[in-house]
Amino acid sequence: MRRRIDCDRDWSKLVESSPALGALPRQSSYGSVPGLIPFGEAFPDKLVDPADYKQVIQFCHDRQIFPIYHQRDTWAPKGRRWYQGKLNYCWAWGATAAFKDLRAREGKPMVELAPVSLGWMVGWNNRGYYIDETLAGIAKRGIAPAECVPDPRNPDPRTFREDWQEQALNYRLGERWDTDNSRKATMIRHSISILWTGTALEVAYNFWGHALECCSVEWDESVPNNLVWVLRNSHNEDDVIELTGDRAVPSEAYGLRASLT
Repeated sequence: MRRRIDCDRDWSKLVESSPALGALPRQSSYGSVPGLIPFGEAFPDKLVDPADYKQVIQFCHDRQIFPIYHQRDTWAPKGRRWYQGKLNYCWAWGATAAFKDLRAREGKPMVELAPVSLGWMVGWNNRGYYIDETLAGIAKRGIAPAECVPDPRNPDPRTFREDWQEQALNYRLGERWDTDNSRKATMIRHSISILWTGTALEVAYNFWGHALECCSVEWDESVPNNLVWVLRNSHNEDDVIELTGDRAVPSEAYGLRASLT
């Protein structure tokens, strides 16, 4: 059953029930990172007019465009749990969820992937990381298939199958989009516009210290900004979670637009 949290009123309860486990605030600025395409400047024709949010959101649900529909049909049907355990690897779990949605949108075969195989980015230590740099790492070295990793929550490469690095190269990220977080209204516009293309977002919340995947939004005029943010969390829920409130607007967000392989 979906859980909805008002991040303005109950954010402390959210943090208590779902501890942060690993996202570090971005150090880079919008449009400054090589390989990250600044969405608003590169694709002004894809920007949704705020006056059309309600209509566009309904259209995306009617036509099943949002990434949540790609995952429902492939790797994350209702009841599927997505769990990082006690690792501070939310940055890896969020990116892998978005990448699997990307592959589903592209019509590629469903292959289970191992987020823990990204542990090389932190020297196989149990610590947080930056999600913009996580995506750059996936573009360079990929994510190993789960069949290469016997224990999905053990960041010890000595336990991995010998060819895991070679296999990971088959699951690399290509084009990825950056969003402008300098103003809340701009972040909302960029996020909705990217989701409208069927592209999944990896997002992070500074107040929570957590990264996860945004796979949909819903229109609800009873909540701030009229928006419900629908996210695939990695804390062992049996469904997506819903966040509302001003705090629910992501602190940063990146669109995973195309895979290389």
